[in-house]
Amino acid sequence: MLPTIRPLRKLAVLFALTTIAHAQADYLAKKIVFKNPGLFSQQQLETVSGMHPGSTANAKTMAAAAQRLADTGYFDDIGCTLDGTFANTSVVFALKPTPTAGMVRVGYENFVWLTPAEIHTAILAKFPLFVDILPETSPAVDIITGALTEALAAKGITARVDHDTLEPTLEHPFRILQYRILSPTIAVANIHLKGVSPALVPLIQKSVNATANTLYNEAPAGRVTSESILRPLLDAGYAKAALTDITLAPSPVADTNVPLVISAALNPGEIYHVSHITFDGSPRLSAAAFAASQKLHDGDIANHKLLLETLAPLDFAYRRQGYLDVIVNTAPAYDNTAHTVAYTITVTPGEQYHFNQLTTNGLDAASQQDYEAHFDMKKGDIFSPEAITGYIPTQNGVPTFNSTYKAKHGTWKAYADPNTHMVDLVVTFGDTGSTSITVH
Repeated sequence: MLPTIRPLRKLAVLFALTTIAHAQADYLAKKIVFKNPGLFSQQQLETVSGMHPGSTANAKTMAAAAQRLADTGYFDDIGCTLDGTFANTSVVFALKPTPTAGMVRVGYENFVWLTPAEIHTAILAKFPLFVDILPETSPAVDIITGALTEALAAKGITARVDHDTLEPTLEHPFRILQYRILSPTIAVANIHLKGVSPALVPLIQKSVNATANTLYNEAPAGRVTSESILRPLLDAGYAKAALTDITLAPSPVADTNVPLVISAALNPGEIYHVSHITFDGSPRLSAAAFAASQKLHDGDIANHKLLLETLAPLDFAYRRQGYLDVIVNTAPAYDNTAHTVAYTITVTPGEQYHFNQLTTNGLDAASQQDYEAHFDMKKGDIFSPEAITGYIPTQNGVPTFNSTYKAKHGTWKAYADPNTHMVDLVVTFGDTGSTSITVH
């Protein structure tokens, strides 16, 4: 989703004139003070505001400095005052940082030519106040795109960089703003693993086959390549399997495709069994209902796939009621002597989301009116993914599509706003392709 950048906030600059008589005069700032700086250092805040010891302080320069801080999106309110004497004047910024709960994590999907340190340095050069979380409405969202594009160009890589906001899932229960190289495409061509015992060869062969030719992803959302490599081992009970010493070797850039060779050392660890699974029930799913659908049980091999299948009904019980930020916590406790793991399952539901509006593309006026008239959710209703999966409106099981779009296929996208807790849906109809559901 391309975020909407909010209009610049107009911030009042207030002058504390207990000892300074003329608000419109120019003063030499001996000191710059940032009260309640939140996540940011003095140096970062001075760089962004443009105010340093020795700067000229007056109504115009202070208002401009406050506005530059506001434009980052990291602050809900900023006050600026002059304090002190003519000979010893301080510029004081009173900051109210934006709560981090309304921000998104930032991830980088496939920047195989840049190290994490190089990515961070490139972004800070363009946006000095950057940290690893970001308001979706911050202008930095697009500034980062430009910074990454330039950093790749400096290494001789001509690339098209884009970003998207990915919603929380059971496996990755947090919202993430994920940057990716759209072109050239980067796909896994081969995987070289050290530390593979003969007993593990069948599992590793399975993981290599499943991962080969897939798009490379190292960001904590979507299909993460390292997780795909380890998945057969995790499903076989190697609960602490890990990859170390990972190196990436992209081939010389082709016109559209870049094969990538991954080398790593495998540390499989031991096979673990489940000692017990504890779930005391929740308002959305009772302990008895959870047990009735449970796929993983005490004494079983600690199979990651079966663990996710066990948690899925609990996760969906909340999502169907609009809890899109729900986190199902397993709190694994490992006994490294007995090689067992205990799971204590709890739920952090987050806020409940409601439906805001539906937008349709690819329909004429009559078809759009008919479609919207039969759409189940109305503005203000609790949002449920079930309304998306049942997107063909029916009456008594019979589709109500009229002839102008009866045979067309739809692609859905859902946009959840973590600040307002409202969801916008966009459905685009086309003449070809299959129905798909994408949540962003």
